Amino acid sequence: MRIVLFKKMFRDHWKSLLSWGLVIVFMVTVQLSVYPSIVKSGNAAKQFIDAYPEAFKKIFRMTDYTSGSGFLSTELFSLMLPLVMIGVGVIWGSSATAEEEEKGTADLLFSLPISRRNILLSKMASTVVALVILATITFLNVYLLMGFVDLTLSTKNLALACLSHLFLGIFFSGIGFLLGSITGRKGLTIGIGSGLGLVSFLFFSLAPLVSNFKFTNPINPFQWTIGKNILAEGLDAAGLAKLVISSLILYLAALILIERRQIHS
Repeated sequence: MRIVLFKKMFRDHWKSLLSWGLVIVFMVTVQLSVYPSIVKSGNAAKQFIDAYPEAFKKIFRMTDYTSGSGFLSTELFSLMLPLVMIGVGVIWGSSATAEEEEKGTADLLFSLPISRRNILLSKMASTVVALVILATITFLNVYLLMGFVDLTLSTKNLALACLSHLFLGIFFSGIGFLLGSITGRKGLTIGIGSGLGLVSFLFFSLAPLVSNFKFTNPINPFQWTIGKNILAEGLDAAGLAKLVISSLILYLAALILIERRQIHS
């Protein structure tokens, strides 16, 4: 890994990273500011949630909504945070080499006395660090505001939930790296990677309603990440293991393919 390339990735994308960090802070702050009114309304809020269509409750896995874990799981960790981590992962992954090709700087970059594999490893490292930063912001934001809104939640489970979402982002960054190494087209890579994320969420959401979709659960990254309410039940070791192993496979495949394909300047 080369520190110069590692830093360059951050210089190129620091504004984007800052924006996503602020988005997370805004989302968490707004959601937690609503929680006291949910608790205060008590039975009324429960009756309101119970009145939702059963299909809607199944899609968002809405259980024990007035508890801290149930509220955060529904409002933050079931859709909003996963989409942020997926978006950042795909964009940074696709930018690693595909952006260089589209800018016409790939021939200059790959002519340096550094192997392509080393170049991509450096950019992979910076992407993982960026996702770690966002996951840490999420954890700290929730942790620091919990006391102000009287939200009871296991700190350990909160950390584990953030860890699981971190690896969801890393998994989709792996898709970005792989597709970028294959196509050399940033827009196409972002489109396919984001599309896979949305399709995964669609199958995950509809699986409780459509029995024909349940076969996708064992291979669905959303199922690995939020199939179990980690905030309430603790770590989903099997799901996290699948995310880690799949991410390593995607990263390794991208490193192999970038060495073999013809780079377009």
